[in-house]
Amino acid sequence: MFYASVLFVVSILAFASCCYGSDLVFIRSNSGPSAELEEMRVASSFYGLTLRVVTAASGTDNLSVRTAVEQNETVGVAIDASALSFVDESMLLRALNREAGNNIPLFITAIGPELSPTLLKAWSGGRCRQFENSPDSQYRFGRIEGVTWQLSNLDVQLSPTNSSTFALDDIGTAKWIESIRNGDKASPVFVESSIGRQIIFAACATSEGNNLSDTQDIVSAFLRIAPAMIFARYSAGERGWHTPHYYANFTIDDPWLRNPYGYVDYEGLLGEMEKHHFHTTIAFIPWNYDRSQAEIVSLFQNHPDRFSIAIHGNNHDHKEFTEYRSKSLAVQVGDLKQALSRMKRFQVLTGIPYDKVMIFPHSIAPEQTLGALKTYNYLATVNSSNVPQDAIAPISLSEILRPVTLTFEGFPSISRYSTELPVSEAYVAINQFLGNPLFFYDHSDFFSKSIGAFDQVADEINRLEPATEWRSLGEIVRHLYVVKLRDDSDYDVLAFSSNICLENTVGRNSTFYIQKQEVGSQTIASVTVDGRIHPYILQDGKVNLSVAVPLGTTRCVSIQYANDLQSDLTDPTHDSLVVYLLRTGSDFRDIYLAKSGAGLAIIRFYNKRQLMPAKVLGVLLLLLVIMIYAGFRLWASARARFLSSQGRRLLHGVNKEP
Repeated sequence: MFYASVLFVVSILAFASCCYGSDLVFIRSNSGPSAELEEMRVASSFYGLTLRVVTAASGTDNLSVRTAVEQNETVGVAIDASALSFVDESMLLRALNREAGNNIPLFITAIGPELSPTLLKAWSGGRCRQFENSPDSQYRFGRIEGVTWQLSNLDVQLSPTNSSTFALDDIGTAKWIESIRNGDKASPVFVESSIGRQIIFAACATSEGNNLSDTQDIVSAFLRIAPAMIFARYSAGERGWHTPHYYANFTIDDPWLRNPYGYVDYEGLLGEMEKHHFHTTIAFIPWNYDRSQAEIVSLFQNHPDRFSIAIHGNNHDHKEFTEYRSKSLAVQVGDLKQALSRMKRFQVLTGIPYDKVMIFPHSIAPEQTLGALKTYNYLATVNSSNVPQDAIAPISLSEILRPVTLTFEGFPSISRYSTELPVSEAYVAINQFLGNPLFFYDHSDFFSKSIGAFDQVADEINRLEPATEWRSLGEIVRHLYVVKLRDDSDYDVLAFSSNICLENTVGRNSTFYIQKQEVGSQTIASVTVDGRIHPYILQDGKVNLSVAVPLGTTRCVSIQYANDLQSDLTDPTHDSLVVYLLRTGSDFRDIYLAKSGAGLAIIRFYNKRQLMPAKVLGVLLLLLVIMIYAGFRLWASARARFLSSQGRRLLHGVNKEP
């Protein structure tokens, strides 16, 4: 066993020392920073490519350009338009040539109006000119096989800025990848053309600023660097990071297993899921572990492909995982442990499995609480933001382009999208193009108009990518990784989760070389493959291991962390009168109050402003006191008037006596 472990370590180090990467070459005319270089850095990082930068400031630099382009690792070449005059066209085209006509694609970027039309024409490009957008301008992505994928025929609103577009009389038969449309008028900004068998992409310069990290939402971030991302994906193919599956999930927060729960009718929801092909996870509050109705338990047991359970806080007493001045880390850790104890009891009582995925009530917890989730071997946390409430959002644009980050304690923190907001086609298509799983959520009042409220979103997702697989949160987290082909025909794996299941569908027996970022103070207790201890290397903040996966099989890797958890010794019972009153009040709110229009308006006002339950109860008590006081005053006033009236009658009667 010792020698086997030594052999494994030596083999891993040997593989690590080899170069199995793929390169993008970027040719520029000067050594200063540029928006185009930064865009190519982001695209290269996202797809796991090495960016090699070559400066061509004079004709004498052609040798260094040719040397970089001719490397076996080179999968694509981008050239800043300002460097075209310093690069010999024939030399570059020869360097791009590969056997069997599989030439390396070329991308000419940042074409501006100031460049020579004659020079650009020689490169099968075209001149670009200023184009003033209107408030109604839209980006339009064309449909080009193997290039635009899920972006095909996508229209996206364009911010009213000045842009550059190709002059239509210059680009001939070039295919329009991306264009700007004003009404019936359209002009291309990113095209594909060819010189013989050589594929050439060309993009006009953008007028956006250089600071790409200012953009924080995925749609606007992608649009700013779309040509670079499309070119990098096209060039890399299987040799760039890609996901083996397209995943999606819809989660409803708060319900327990009773029918109906507010506007959630489980049987009606099942009918919609089967008709429109989607999956629903219930973000289950562990406090409700012993309250399930038998018929709904049976429904979940019989349809695990449609229903699943994840963990929603512990008591759900508003922001129970909040800043530490209000609630100490030790108390929050106690809640995390009790939540697991309660969910274990829930599984014993119902026979329904659950995913160790934490959905925090109201907002994501501070960073150290995420570290505690990792310590107690939760799989991930999924919330409206993937940045802890006491942390600063990452400035890396390549992180903004993924819903999951390991920046905080090395624990997978995933962002999800509320269906209270309109779900745009652009949001869905861009995430699918990038291979990102889609996470949506809402509450029971989302179904106030119809139990089919989510049908339209599900239909749109399935239309844009028919291969979408609707799964539980736990199943998606266990497939939260990307792969890329190595030179030796095996695969590198970049894991975003401590628990992953590797599927071999590549047509041959393969070895998967796994790497996962490992930061934080947690101690690894074990690494197992299919439940058996497996050797690994922890070095430079990364866990590395290799796993042989025969054709057509699946092997599951699990990294477990050392902790003091003894769930059998953690009391799952309801031990707080305050929590009992809050949960009872919440049930009344969701199940009964929501059934009236006025009640629904009150609930939405409460949710939108994230009011504290204590404040709400205080206001209700104050209103009750005011109503009692007002009633007492009305009663006293009415009684006084009555007595006064009676007195006047008696007095009137006395005065009438003889």
